[in-house]
Amino acid sequence: MNVKGSVRQISAELGSVVLDTLGLTAAIEWRARRFQKLTGVPCTLTVEPAAPIGLPEDYAATIFEFYNEALRNVARHAMASRVAVALTITPQDVTVRFSLPLA
Repeated sequence: MNVKGSVRQISAELGSVVLDTLGLTAAIEWRARRFQKLTGVPCTLTVEPAAPIGLPEDYAATIFEFYNEALRNVARHAMASRVAVALTITPQDVTVRFSLPLA
């Protein structure tokens, strides 16, 4: 495994620990702060409801991985000056919306 692959694996494992320990909302907030620190791109996050409950563990893991991959793609390809993310969880569905405001 190359260095880039090792870093990605360690990052994924750390994210998993954060998710398992703190829950989805706190893990997503942690990842937004890390993204902002590593890229210098401000990241605004809105989560509704603030403390989602009753979400199956595999759903939370999938949402968290999707969120991480989307942030990686923003960092690599979007050349964004800022990012706004909205996560909404209802009994019927989960919505994650990324906005890359212009200038």
